[in-house]
Amino acid sequence: MELGVRAQESSLSLIFAPGQSLAMPPYQRSYSWGPVEAMNLFSDLQEAAQENSTHFIGAVVFVRSASGNSLEIVDGQQRLTTLTILLCVLRDLETDPARARALHALVEDEEQPVFGEQAGWRLALNHVDGPFFREAIQQRGATSQLNKEAETNSEGQQHMVANALAMAEELKRLDEAGRRKLAQTVTEGCSIVRVEVGDRDQGFKVFRVLNTGGKEPAAHDIIKTELFQRAKFSPKEASSFDELWVQHEALLGGAAFDDLLRQIRSIYDKQSKGDLVAGFQRLITSRWEPRKFLTDMLPAYVAAFKTVTTAEMSDVPNAALIADKLNQLRVLEQMNWRAPALKFIVECGLDHPNAATFFAQLERFAFVMQLLTHDREARQKRFGKISDAIPGDKNLISKNGPMAVSKDEARKVRERLTGRFATFNQRRAMALRLNAALKGGRTLAPDADATVEHVLPRNAADDSHWMMTWPNATRRREQCDTLGNFVLLTHKMNQKADRLDFRAKKDVYFNGAGGADFALTRDLQELDAWTADIVRRRTERLADILLDAWEL
Repeated sequence: MELGVRAQESSLSLIFAPGQSLAMPPYQRSYSWGPVEAMNLFSDLQEAAQENSTHFIGAVVFVRSASGNSLEIVDGQQRLTTLTILLCVLRDLETDPARARALHALVEDEEQPVFGEQAGWRLALNHVDGPFFREAIQQRGATSQLNKEAETNSEGQQHMVANALAMAEELKRLDEAGRRKLAQTVTEGCSIVRVEVGDRDQGFKVFRVLNTGGKEPAAHDIIKTELFQRAKFSPKEASSFDELWVQHEALLGGAAFDDLLRQIRSIYDKQSKGDLVAGFQRLITSRWEPRKFLTDMLPAYVAAFKTVTTAEMSDVPNAALIADKLNQLRVLEQMNWRAPALKFIVECGLDHPNAATFFAQLERFAFVMQLLTHDREARQKRFGKISDAIPGDKNLISKNGPMAVSKDEARKVRERLTGRFATFNQRRAMALRLNAALKGGRTLAPDADATVEHVLPRNAADDSHWMMTWPNATRRREQCDTLGNFVLLTHKMNQKADRLDFRAKKDVYFNGAGGADFALTRDLQELDAWTADIVRRRTERLADILLDAWEL
């Protein structure tokens, strides 16, 4: 029986032989190997060179392109790209012109007639990284001009630069004979199983089976493969949709792209436990037509995700208020609020008449959930009800809607606000939220230079003034991490204040340009002492201010 799969042992010099032209198919992810993976391969090859042995780098899988002019790389992109980078660095360090030409012949076939963008290059990457790869790596002498400040436009390009520089640094430590011996191992001593499959459908299957070695593919890479396969794209369509997909990945970054897909899944998949990829496959088969998802739905969610994670938006009604609420949400440890926020932006739009009310209620609800609900599933169900109610207009923001806070919950919120906040993230979220709620205060972005300073130090010295004014160890422990003991300072001023006594701290706060910018710090400007009773009363007052801000 004809299986349509041909395999044979090969070397890199045969893979990159004259007449060979290799390209990335639309469903392949961008170059993702960083210096760790690249230098692991480099070390293996160097060890093989020193021991005069071969190094097996696994299987590379190809499928003949529709035009027949090139082979598409189904599996092996990361290794082949990394080996090409190494060849180029070796070439640019080689002092013998004949040897340099021989190495370059494995990168570019200068005798081959030009056809399309691939020209005579042995290896062509996607439309985003391909031109950069040619200019910064493949062209003669290119790697010798690289530096850490090279202008890049994607994570893949950043990896190329970092890997080339790391390899060059190691190669410069070798003498000329050592570099030439390594070059011989790379070109003739890499043992490769070359596999060619019969068609693209079979290529998809082999890709899913094999593409779990080396660097694990991101979830969005596998989901992309599934979407493209189910859409049954022609090569031209696949190339067009791949261009859009790469743009999404470049805009968000790989990890954030996975996070976005996880949020989309949580909105539409009520069985959202378990593997992200499996969940998306279920949604693709049960809910979405792949072309419509890729054309309409995904771009809208990418734009919404950018808004949610940066709080940046175009000129819409109440833009400043909505941005404030997003920045307040962004400091929370728990991220369940992102799913309903994304769905509202996509289905209703930021110019919706209820947008400002929605985000104000969502911010309040998210803080209440973080304060009161520690069970992940229970919290997810509550936010799921908000997503289900969108667009829902009136019901969504009504007194009995999914974002409503009951009287019992409001009572528990006040109890919680007067208690301790054990973790750094909880303390910072509450301090930043208070800074916005206080008179003359403002909302600060999560990346602002604002740290939580404990007026009563968490670890006061035994011989300090604090031990005299706070002799009760239990009270120190109970009140140190309460709202009343928090102010905000810049990082520099926080380090300076550290465990000073109260009067010395005040001098740092208000004479060192570290605290006067923060309403939460200005709040204690008139105080001359810092006692347990003062902290207790301030905690209760700040709790009431937050309850008023949340209309509880």
